[in-house]
Amino acid sequence: MEDMLMCPRMKTNCNQTKRPVEIKARNLSRAKTGSGSVFSALLLAGALLFASGWGAMRCSAQNFPAAPTDGQTFSIGVVQIVVDPNFAFLFAPAPTYAYYYPGYAGPASGILTGPVMYDGNTIIGESAGHLRSATVFPIAAGTPNQYPPSTTYSNILGYGDFALIPPSFSGAPASYDQIFTQIKQMDLVGYVDTNGSPCSDPRVPSTSSSGTAGNGAGPQVTVKAGPGPFGIGPSLPMNRRSIGIVQQTTGSGDFPAQSFFDVFVEVTLPPVPYTISDSDFPAGGAVVYNDASDPLLIENLSLTELPPTVTYVHGQSTAVPIRFRDGNPPYWAAGDVLGYLTLAGHGVFTNTVTATAPCAAATAPGGLLDQTLGPVGSPNPPPPIPWLRPTNSFPTPNTSYGSVANTVVDPSSGTTNILDDTVSFAVPGSGILYFRDISLGNFQNPIPPPPYLGTSYYNPPSTVATMQVSADGLNWFPVAASGPASVTISNTTPVGIIPSTFNMEVLLLNLTGSSPFGTIMLRESPTKQSLGRHTIAPDPRGYRISSFFDVFTELSTDGGETWHPANRSIRVLASMPPAVPGSIFASPVGTNVVVQWQNNFTLQSTTDLGLPFTDVKGPVTSGSYTNPVTGGVKYFRLRN
Repeated sequence: MEDMLMCPRMKTNCNQTKRPVEIKARNLSRAKTGSGSVFSALLLAGALLFASGWGAMRCSAQNFPAAPTDGQTFSIGVVQIVVDPNFAFLFAPAPTYAYYYPGYAGPASGILTGPVMYDGNTIIGESAGHLRSATVFPIAAGTPNQYPPSTTYSNILGYGDFALIPPSFSGAPASYDQIFTQIKQMDLVGYVDTNGSPCSDPRVPSTSSSGTAGNGAGPQVTVKAGPGPFGIGPSLPMNRRSIGIVQQTTGSGDFPAQSFFDVFVEVTLPPVPYTISDSDFPAGGAVVYNDASDPLLIENLSLTELPPTVTYVHGQSTAVPIRFRDGNPPYWAAGDVLGYLTLAGHGVFTNTVTATAPCAAATAPGGLLDQTLGPVGSPNPPPPIPWLRPTNSFPTPNTSYGSVANTVVDPSSGTTNILDDTVSFAVPGSGILYFRDISLGNFQNPIPPPPYLGTSYYNPPSTVATMQVSADGLNWFPVAASGPASVTISNTTPVGIIPSTFNMEVLLLNLTGSSPFGTIMLRESPTKQSLGRHTIAPDPRGYRISSFFDVFTELSTDGGETWHPANRSIRVLASMPPAVPGSIFASPVGTNVVVQWQNNFTLQSTTDLGLPFTDVKGPVTSGSYTNPVTGGVKYFRLRN
């Protein structure tokens, strides 16, 4: 085994060392913060753009405000959700429904993208400027008599009001100036201009007031934040206010400054005719939210003025779980995790932007969609999602690692428009070859995770890769390749800290396969590190595990005589698991109890938890079982 541990070339860090009835997913543990901490999966990617009017009008050479103020602004946004496999049935076609939910890419990726949305009356509150060392609470983040008329929501009572404060803010010098901010009201709705035209872009579905699948129109998705009358409303819990800090970054003036918000939202996914949501969603739509322990942290570290003219982005951390607010048996229970929020951001218009400009601000080169979702063909790499796994071995059995596909669905045809993460190789004399849809699999003989400060090597003898290759970026051909690989995984987390975090590196990847362009060889770069991150946290049903690599590759088309580097790295993430047994719903009907569930599981029962469970019905995709209310206690559970 010693030669298996040898470094294949000189490179930095080369030698680094069943539960019955109802179960709900839990979020990963992490510290709360005044001292700073950073985060923790239905995928929601969001973006907001605020227009002029945030705070008092000031020139760019300025100081922080001297008194609390509220500002009105236009804002635009977009949401993207990676749907948990347990709820894929809510968005895919069913026997009596022809269409996917608009924007849903299908169960392979689970990505659900909403339309560009717009709000003409977003309210942002600011506090007066103050030194960190001279902060005296309570501090009003905005005027206390507006949006809503209550000092309760406006006042920041202490740093403990913040769900999450990034270390760069909590560790700033005491002499630095800062203000507190708050999104006091936001009500984003699918954008349609004054002529009734939606915002058109291949990365997002269009929208219409009817929101009818089959006519090319997406749904009127809405996103609310803040306690204002057009936000989440005055019932908003104090610990779900969307508050933040703007803080100077040098000792010579208030600007440049850095800024963040802990954002809490409620996203309404309406029922759409001709999709299964028309029967499975409640009349008012499915409302999902991120709870008080899971803020969406968005930051910008280079503000030069207020109102700012920048884009805020969600950092490269793990994804944020998004939960159903209300129960809707037998489809979901309140608190069930629909999926995870990954990519996100919000930006701010310049003072010259008008109400007619939201679409251009979102879709223009370098605009909101580029900065949040990434340009067409180069989607921004999302944070990994901590999916539920039955074992903590590495890699998880039957998983693969695949590149990002930023995909939307055309409801008029039921087909997908794939805007995949694509890398290219310049081959002198042959032009450019493009690679996308890269998937690495056949990982045999998984290994246990190493102990704290330990390092293990995983050496699959024959990794199998599939991909698509093109010489023009238009016509794509499937290609398969195989070869050896070597990965190192190192445990960096002391015992007792959750989740456990592991640093990873691809040390070796040599793949060979046939293509329409001849034999191709793909290898991991001998000069650039292909690093990754892996986390493990306990879950009542197994483990919550996230995992990814950013891989630098090189291509040879002449049998390994010459090698050509890719234009950049490509992120590959662990594949989604299959659906696992979820909630069981029991309802009294006359003298019977009807047990209901979703997805393709078998219902089991027992009269005593000390006895084995036995099958009573299934497997069925969506089922019910009527049990007479007679005799003693009976326990039910679902199995694969």
